Amino acid sequence: MKVIEKYNDSQHNPSWKYQLGPDVYEVKDTPLRVEAIKKSLQADQQFEFLTAKPFPERLITRLHPYHDYIKNTALSLQNDEQEFYPDLFPGEGAHCKKRSDSPLWGGIWCTDAVTPIKRKTYEVARASAETALTGAELIRDGHEKTVYALCRPSGHHAGPRVFGGYCYFNNVAVAAEYLLPEGKVAIVDIDYHHGNGTQEFFDNIKSVFTASIHGDPDDEYPYFWGYADEKGQGQARGTNHNEPLPKGTQLAQYSKALARILDKVRKFKPAYLIISAGFDTHETDPIGGFKLRTEDYFAIGKQFQSMGIPTLVCQEGGYNIDVLGECVKNFLLGLSYHKCC
Repeated sequence: MKVIEKYNDSQHNPSWKYQLGPDVYEVKDTPLRVEAIKKSLQADQQFEFLTAKPFPERLITRLHPYHDYIKNTALSLQNDEQEFYPDLFPGEGAHCKKRSDSPLWGGIWCTDAVTPIKRKTYEVARASAETALTGAELIRDGHEKTVYALCRPSGHHAGPRVFGGYCYFNNVAVAAEYLLPEGKVAIVDIDYHHGNGTQEFFDNIKSVFTASIHGDPDDEYPYFWGYADEKGQGQARGTNHNEPLPKGTQLAQYSKALARILDKVRKFKPAYLIISAGFDTHETDPIGGFKLRTEDYFAIGKQFQSMGIPTLVCQEGGYNIDVLGECVKNFLLGLSYHKCC
């Protein structure tokens, strides 16, 4: 299986913290996450690493109205250590000029005050999108049946209006738009947190089916998205499906929910499948709530393998770096599993 990567990951290393009640967790979205995944995959000869190629900037700008804000804010910073956090959010009806040239206007482009911009953020976020695009091109041109895009930063919380949730550009949305001229696309998000940005991108697009299996938004981020009654809008009604699950969910319950999603994907008959693959569903993840074990991801990968269509996997979350590499490898091995006899 081809593994796509691109960037010097150390160029984007925010000092993120995650608040949950009285506890504060350090979110280790650091170079160590990518290195842990690479170390695990490089130990297996079934995985071949390729460097992502450059793509025109317009493939990103046409989807993200805050593109220039992120780019200009990053360029305005003086050194690699400086971090800028949007921290002023205008309410409904505020007098907002759509300026993209001032960091102080971050509140009109960002959902939260925990997604910082550093001097290299734009460069690295663009490279993450190009990683997904390179994988999309490989499956579009028929060179590969399954490709893993080792994206960081993640993308599924970045939407058509605002970025946030540690995400800057939506990698799977960019890849889906790239593939759409060739046929319908299905996107399945298995990160512990609902892919609200991805859902919003395609809420009115009937040629893209979106689905997510995640922690119940009654209790989990992003809170305002990911409920079971969200089905898509207008002509796209019926092309979105959510499976919110309770804390403590184990493999048996998880697999049944995933089977319901994949049944809907089959009925949609897409030409391509994109998986937003987050591994913060592991039982030891510091900001997850499910009880999936390291070995469970092989079985989950096999469920997706049964689809039999060209598939792009884009990395999303997963914050216990002690197990992350093995979880990713098990999932990819299950996804590429072929019974020999």
